[in-house]
Amino acid sequence: MGVIRVLLAVAGVLLVGGAVPARFGWSSSVVISGSMSPVVEAGDVVVTSPVPADRLREGLVIRFHDPRRPGRYVLHRIVGTTADGRLVTRGDANTVADAAPVPKGTVTGVWRLRVPRLGLPVLWWIEGRHLYLVLTALALAVPPWWLWFRSRRSDRRPS
Repeated sequence: MGVIRVLLAVAGVLLVGGAVPARFGWSSSVVISGSMSPVVEAGDVVVTSPVPADRLREGLVIRFHDPRRPGRYVLHRIVGTTADGRLVTRGDANTVADAAPVPKGTVTGVWRLRVPRLGLPVLWWIEGRHLYLVLTALALAVPPWWLWFRSRRSDRRPS
């Protein structure tokens, strides 16, 4: 019974932890490239919050709509601005700035939090590494099942 309570508590914390930030416009996404390494790695989950356009400045790590791939985002650092006010960005692991400056209106948020490796299953799915997904699911499912099985056996033993 104790194991079930712990699992329910963890599920509750995850639900609240995901819902409360979203209420204030914060959002999360899985990083799928190493362009921000070593600060952010592929497979990490990053949480961003909305930021007013007048607060965007050099050094901030921002998430913005990818101009080359509709429906995708990029997480890069602001390294400068153009004469017309667009943002020049670059991944920390990249040697050159991004080809296209970013209009401030395409910025969806500023980086606030990194959760290492939490998004690895999503990355593995995208990369077609399905064996990793199966092995992870088994590794996560077996211990709770084993604890439940053992508690059921001890409940049946005569006193």
